[in-house]
Amino acid sequence: MTDFGTFVGEARAPFHTGAGDQYIFFAEMAEASQRLGTHGKDRRAIAERQLGFLYERFVPPRRLGEARHLLHGNRTVVLSGEPGVGRRSAAQMLLYERAAAGSGIHEVDPEDDEDGRVTLDRRTVADGDRLLLDLSACETNRFLGVQSELSAFRAVVEQRGARLVVVVSPRLEGSLNAELQRLTVPLGRPRSADVLMRHLRREGITPPPAALAAPALAHFLTAVPMRDVARLADLIRRSRNDSPAGSFSTWWPDRLAQLVEDDPQGPEFVRGLANGRQRALALTVAMLHGCAPDTIYHAATALLAVVDHPEDERPRLDRADFNTELSNLECVVGQGRVRFTEPGHVRAVLGHFWSYFPDLRPHFRTWVAYCGQKLRLNRQERDQLIDHFAEQSLRTGRPEELVALAREWTPQGTRGFMPDAVQALAAALRDDVHGRAVRQEILAQLKKETLSRTYRLALTVVCSDVIAVSHPDEALVRLHYLARADDDGDRRPALDALLTLVTSEPRLCGRLLYRLTAYGIGPRGFRAPEDRIFLALADAAARDPDLCTGTTARRRLAECWAAVFAHRPHAEWAPHVPAWLTAAQAARTPAHRDALLATLAAAAAPYPAAAGRTYVLSQGWALAAGSDRAQRRDVAERYRRRLDAAQGIGRRAAEPEPPDTDAPPEAPR
Repeated sequence: MTDFGTFVGEARAPFHTGAGDQYIFFAEMAEASQRLGTHGKDRRAIAERQLGFLYERFVPPRRLGEARHLLHGNRTVVLSGEPGVGRRSAAQMLLYERAAAGSGIHEVDPEDDEDGRVTLDRRTVADGDRLLLDLSACETNRFLGVQSELSAFRAVVEQRGARLVVVVSPRLEGSLNAELQRLTVPLGRPRSADVLMRHLRREGITPPPAALAAPALAHFLTAVPMRDVARLADLIRRSRNDSPAGSFSTWWPDRLAQLVEDDPQGPEFVRGLANGRQRALALTVAMLHGCAPDTIYHAATALLAVVDHPEDERPRLDRADFNTELSNLECVVGQGRVRFTEPGHVRAVLGHFWSYFPDLRPHFRTWVAYCGQKLRLNRQERDQLIDHFAEQSLRTGRPEELVALAREWTPQGTRGFMPDAVQALAAALRDDVHGRAVRQEILAQLKKETLSRTYRLALTVVCSDVIAVSHPDEALVRLHYLARADDDGDRRPALDALLTLVTSEPRLCGRLLYRLTAYGIGPRGFRAPEDRIFLALADAAARDPDLCTGTTARRRLAECWAAVFAHRPHAEWAPHVPAWLTAAQAARTPAHRDALLATLAAAAAPYPAAAGRTYVLSQGWALAAGSDRAQRRDVAERYRRRLDAAQGIGRRAAEPEPPDTDAPPEAPR
C-alpha cells in the first residue's frame, strides 16, 4: 500500500506520452462517456429521451393550465412558485408539448459582457425555437439586468415564431415589471403521492393507494421537493430489481432511510464518537459503505494522515484489532463488506462532517483524490465515492471543490484518472443550483489558464456529453477554446467534438461561423489556429445543404475562405479544395451544388494567385482516374464558369448554365 507522502510525490512524476499512450487517452474518453451514459449517442437524442422520460412521469402542478394558455397567446410565460413544486419540470413540459418531434428545448443562459453588463444573446434564437430561461437561482441585481434585456429578446422570439418560458423565484416577483407580471403564473404543489404513484407505475410497480399512507412515508411526502419524490421512486425500483420476490412494503423502508436527513439515532451516534480515529473511521465507512475491510482500513489511515492527526504511539498489539474498532462503530462485516447496522448513519455522518468541520473540507477533497488514485476500488465503489463527495460539496455550496478534485485527478505531465474527473465535473454541471457557476468557471479557466492535456480531454467530454445536452451554445464556445489548444496531431478530440456539435444543427454551425469571422480574422487573415478549425468545418459543412446554402452561411463561408486564400500558404488549404468539389459533385440538388461552387469562386476571385490555383486544383481533381470522371469534369467546368463570373469575365452569373458537354474545359481567360 502506498502511503500518502509517496502518493504526493508520484503525482508530480513526469509522464511521457507516445502512440500507445494516445490510445489510452482516447480509450479513457470513451470510458468516461460510457459512465455518463452518453457514449455513441447524439446529444439531441439524449435530450429528447430525457424529456420523454419526464413527460411519462409528469404530474401537472396547480395552475399549469393557466400558464399553458398564456404561452399560447403571448409566446412567453413566467413561472413562479415555491422551491420544490416542480417549476423547471413544468417549464420543460410546456415547451415539450408544443415542440416538433426531435426539435428539443434550447436553454438560454445570461452572459456577462466585458463591461459587466448582463446580456441575452438574441442571435441564439432560431425559427420555431422552444426556449427556457431559468432565473430561479438569480440574485436580485443580476435579475434586474436580465429583465432589462428581455423586452428586446422577446421581440426576436415573436419575430421568429419561437416560444419562451421564464422560471423565477417567488422572492423576485416584486421586481418584475408590469409587462412580465401580466405573464406570471405562481404554480401550486402537485400531490406528492400522485407523483410517486405515477413514477412507480411507469416502472411496473403498482402498490395500492393505501400503502402510500404509511406514517413514515406519508410524512416524507408532505414537504419534500418533487426531485426527492422521483429519487425515492428510483430507489424503490432498484430494491425491486435486487429482490423481485419481495413486495412494496419491504422495498421502501430502507430506501426511505437513505433519503431522510434526520436519522433519529444519527446525532447520538455522531456524538458518541470518542476520538479522532473513531471519527475518521466513521467518515471512511460512510464514504465507502459496502467496501472491503482492507479498503476501509487503508482509507481511514490516509484520512488521518491528510488531516495531520497524531499517530498512536502505543505498540500495535496493545491497540484494538480492526474488527473490534468496527464493532464499536456499530458496523458489521458481512460477505467481506463493511456496513453500518443502521443505513441512515451514512447520511448522518456525511452531513455532520461536511457541515461542522468546514475547515477540513479541502482536506476531504485531497483524501478523496488519494482514495480514487491509490485504493483498489471497483467501478461501483468509485462511483459511490464521487457521488457522496459531490452530494456534500453541492449541499454545502462548494461546487468549486468538484472542479478542484477533477484537476487533482488530471495533473500536468501525468495520465491521471480522467473518467473519474469527468464524473466529478458532470455532477457539478448537472446541479440545478450550481451548474451555471461551474460552466462559468470552466470558461474562465479556458480563457486564462494553461491546462493539462488530460484535464482538457475531461473538459472535452463534459462539454460534448453534458453541457451540450441542455446548453449547446455554451458547449460550442468552450469546445471552440479547447479546439484551439488541440495538440495531438491527427488526434483532435476537441475539434472533432466541436464539429459533431455544430454540424448537428444549422443554427450552431452559423454560430461558429460568426465566431470565426468576428473573432478569428484579423488584418492579416486568420489568427492561428482558427484557419485549421475553419478548414475542418468547411469539409464537414460542405456535405450538408442545410449548413451551407443559406444567404448568411454562404457569406460567412466566403469570408472565411477569402481569409485563407489571402494569407495562408497554398499547401495548407490545397487539400481542402478537392474535398469541397467532391461535396459539390455528391450534392443531391443543383442548388446545393451551385451554392458550394459560387461560394468558393466568390472567395478566390479577388486573389489572382488563389483563383489560378483553385482552377488548377479543380482540373487535376476532374482528370483523376475513376468511373465518375465525366461528373467531375462537369463540376470543374461549372466551377470555371463561376470563377469567370466572379472575376467579371465572360458570362454574367445571372445567366443560366449551358448544357453539359464532354468537350475538354477551356483554360481561364
